[in-house]
Amino acid sequence: MQAEEERRKLTLLKTILAAGMLSTAIHYTHNFVAVNRYPGPKDLYTVTRVAIVVAWPLLTWIGLMGYRRYREGRYREAQVCLAVYSITGIVTLGHFIYGNPKIPAFFYATLFTDALTGFAILAFAVWAVSASGLTAEGVG
Repeated sequence: MQAEEERRKLTLLKTILAAGMLSTAIHYTHNFVAVNRYPGPKDLYTVTRVAIVVAWPLLTWIGLMGYRRYREGRYREAQVCLAVYSITGIVTLGHFIYGNPKIPAFFYATLFTDALTGFAILAFAVWAVSASGLTAEGVG
């Protein structure tokens, strides 16, 4: 029974991560290519592009490590990696700080799918990993 529950959690995590990676790959690529369509200071276009090239692959790798650590039963490490990776999607809402992006509806939708999957990954990190017997002091 326990093994079946862990398999379901692993499948759920895999699904959420895949959706998040697909959504952020589409959004971050569009943001890189059409940075001028997103609100914000023009003098930060180069900085934005460099940040995308560095941050997206790094955070995605951290997310994959979170999955791997969870699969291995290394729940505390998984929790940290998944929480860090969730930033990839949640931070997308920052586009609205400067206004409303003038982008096609498909790419506009990725702003929300990024955020939804980011919050879902964060929720998974808190719920599933905690439910796996982890306490504040470590494995309990």
